[in-house]
Amino acid sequence: MNTFIEDSKNKRAKNRDITFHYTNEQMVKDLLSITPILPSDTVLDAGSGKNKVWYNNINAFKSECELEDGCDFLQLYQRYDWIVGNPPFSIGWKFVEKAVELADKGVAFLGNINFLNCLNQNRLQQLADKGWYINRVHIVSDKRWFGRYYYIIFTKENPGTFTWNKQSY
Repeated sequence: MNTFIEDSKNKRAKNRDITFHYTNEQMVKDLLSITPILPSDTVLDAGSGKNKVWYNNINAFKSECELEDGCDFLQLYQRYDWIVGNPPFSIGWKFVEKAVELADKGVAFLGNINFLNCLNQNRLQQLADKGWYINRVHIVSDKRWFGRYYYIIFTKENPGTFTWNKQSY
């Protein structure tokens, strides 16, 4: 491994302003506006972060969970109509699995390409077997972040437009 490259990456990460990782507030507002949350719904921000940008922009009965505040989403048992947010990409699938256990109407998460890739055919089938389907994928970008980001809305309504094949060619 090239030590110089690793040192450069670590310096960039340490020098990066923490707000670099926060989801842009206008993006959150736009994403929440396409999520079919009703004002009477209960909504959980699954990882509210220090800036609580998702939580602050939810227009319904809202709750939040943040590991750094002593609330571990993966340990929750309370039910909600909707679970939303920008989960840690490295454990995105764990968040999806937990969210569909706790949500009654929908789950909507923003993730990068690695998050999207965690939704392989077997996992999509697991979700379908539980009555959950990808209802919508909305692609966004942020000039601070590399690449495209995917806002994936899961519901119990099968729109029939997002399909998969478990066969490997």
